[in-house]
Amino acid sequence: MKTVMTTVGFLFVATAAMAQSSPAAFTEKAASGGMFEIQSSEMILKDGASDPEVKAFATQMIADHTKAAADLKAAAAKAGVTVPTTLASKEATKLQQLSEEEGDRQKLYVTQQILAHNDAVVLHRGYAAEGTDPNLKAYAEKALPVLEEHSRHVDMMKPAQ
Repeated sequence: MKTVMTTVGFLFVATAAMAQSSPAAFTEKAASGGMFEIQSSEMILKDGASDPEVKAFATQMIADHTKAAADLKAAAAKAGVTVPTTLASKEATKLQQLSEEEGDRQKLYVTQQILAHNDAVVLHRGYAAEGTDPNLKAYAEKALPVLEEHSRHVDMMKPAQ
């Protein structure tokens, strides 16, 4: 029984690794995450963020993720992969939650940014290490240091619990 469970565990890990290495899956996740970064940052700026650090961070997210989106689009074109133009359901839900927040929208924005950047770092690190398409792998390697810096920055902005 233990051998069966171990085998099932290895199959699950292998399947997850293969799914992550799919150029289309990586592109879809990276594009949706980037679009969420841009759209949520535009929303927080439009709604008049009062914290200067949140404003500066949101402005930086729009600039950096707009550039990253162009880089992803170029790499995906070389890889023969279509880049989605709409948010995946996970990011669409988070954006909807942010738009409907009646309390401290800036606090929710920062919390969402922490989670989104953690996801983005894991995604890009995984593809940089295990990706199957050289164009997308090069994109992930180039984007990773910027995403790691965003993650460190937003972690320092973490709201008090």
